[in-house]
Amino acid sequence: MKKLVVKSIVILSVLCMGSNQVSAQGFLKKLAKGAEKITSTTTAGTTATDTAAVKPLKWDKIPVYHAEKRIVTNADGTPMKNEDGTPMVRVLLVDQNGQTRSPEAIKEQHKKLNHAIGNILLKVGGGAAIGTVGGLLAGKGKASTAVIGGVAGAAAGLALSSKDIKAAKEQKKSLKAQEQLIAEYQKNFTDEGTPINASVDVDKIENLDINEGVSMTAEALKAELSSESFNSSPEDWTL
Repeated sequence: MKKLVVKSIVILSVLCMGSNQVSAQGFLKKLAKGAEKITSTTTAGTTATDTAAVKPLKWDKIPVYHAEKRIVTNADGTPMKNEDGTPMVRVLLVDQNGQTRSPEAIKEQHKKLNHAIGNILLKVGGGAAIGTVGGLLAGKGKASTAVIGGVAGAAAGLALSSKDIKAAKEQKKSLKAQEQLIAEYQKNFTDEGTPINASVDVDKIENLDINEGVSMTAEALKAELSSESFNSSPEDWTL
């Protein structure tokens, strides 16, 4: 365990090198001492960084949403018309599996995701460890035993969960893009997909790409909008 911790710290430190303001050799000695302290503490039954409590996610199951059209039809399949004679269109938020959800349900889902991803980056050591090591290497603070110990524990988690950390960082970027999508969506549509400005051509809305969708009857659309899946935010992406 001690060798793994020290190896992890060395790798992390090399990645963060770039400043000659602090002796790298001396810093690594301090890290090694911190690692020894963490190892002995873990043996005693107390971990400085509780990586066991952080669970990876089903990254391929995390929903990614886009805006998609629905052409509303009568029961016989003929297009329904607005008062001005134009086809009745609704725009919904749909994930990669074809599941539609309301903007509020997606926001709640994103809140849960951000919390889960934040725990991975914080407790496993993605951003916290690199930030601490980088600051010390740049000579921004004195490397106390407590700080070094914290970095050692986080570095061990980093080495053991690098794939999850990479996926978590990618998801953070994806969530930011989706938040922008929802903001633009809500400027132009109600939560049920009705255009706020009836005179606007939904195919020409700026800052919002809308995919071609499918036709569905008004009855089917009503059932979808009132369904539990549309209005809830399940966590199918958790282990």
